[in-house]
Amino acid sequence: MGAESDNFTAALASALVIARGYTEQTPYWCTTNRCYCIHCSPCGDRPLENHQSSIYHCLLTASTLAFGFDYPSDDSVEPHSLPGFSSGWRWDEGFVNALARFAGFSYCRFDGTRVQDEVLSIMKSSLDAGFPTLLRLENEMEWILAVGYDEDTVYGLDSKLQPLPDGWYSTLRDAIVITGNTAPDMSCKELLERIVSALSYEEHTALESVIMNVLDHVTPENAMDTACMICGINGILIEARWHAGEAFAGAENLLCNICTNQEIHNRLGEIFSARYTREGNDETHGIGWKIWDAIGVGPKTGYSVTRQSADLILQKETQERLKRLFAKVFENDRAVCAEIRACLEQL
Repeated sequence: MGAESDNFTAALASALVIARGYTEQTPYWCTTNRCYCIHCSPCGDRPLENHQSSIYHCLLTASTLAFGFDYPSDDSVEPHSLPGFSSGWRWDEGFVNALARFAGFSYCRFDGTRVQDEVLSIMKSSLDAGFPTLLRLENEMEWILAVGYDEDTVYGLDSKLQPLPDGWYSTLRDAIVITGNTAPDMSCKELLERIVSALSYEEHTALESVIMNVLDHVTPENAMDTACMICGINGILIEARWHAGEAFAGAENLLCNICTNQEIHNRLGEIFSARYTREGNDETHGIGWKIWDAIGVGPKTGYSVTRQSADLILQKETQERLKRLFAKVFENDRAVCAEIRACLEQL
């Protein structure tokens, strides 16, 4: 829901809403008003969706996906801007296991080579206990949730609830069966070291020079490609850093279960808010909107480039403006990284 572009993280967040037993009556902590929801706006009528969003913020941050400029399942990008994600990456076991340790859940994992009856039996036992299964079928890039069954029919949830097609098991590529809730098993130190590793990764920092060099060499022949590149990078950073800012703004969420030192939590909340989400502070989320504006992209264009984008990026004024804006994006990342390192020294 909302600004959630990573399908796996959205599916896992939805699964954990179910696995953790959230209901319409479960209190939701509002980061905007710094209190439990008092139903002061339309979002107050969607408590389960709000809980799902809160979990998404935390999962994207703990996985380090919130600190890149691309998603590692995107094979069109090489090299990726985050460490640990090689070409052709597909949710490897280390990635899933780290999230399980962070969020606190146990799971079994299968592919289509296992005997169908065996996998279905394990899935149904977990579904009976209230734990969904994440499935990746013939569309290898998309995940859905198996949330129920009726005899031999399994019901899946993506944008809507519907029975899986007959013979779906023959197209199974990956199944992550959640089997229970566990105590989180990731320390605050490990979590922060993972984020520092992402923000200081050589390909992350090298991208700033790549962007500046591209903007110094815009021609009529490559203008559209350059606009597409800028738009693609910006579409990730404007959303991903916002999720990171929201994750550390929360007073009650999965991150709070890991970062229990209140002083450290407050320091991180302040730097993430100031650099990523606080309006009027040259924050990355606001910078992202200015980058879109510089190339004529926004809601009216479906956040996609147009012919006007190529015309705009050919202008020296636009190129210099974009260079200043991207420089601020990387400055914000460096400031966050420096503060996390200071917190690690204190820990």
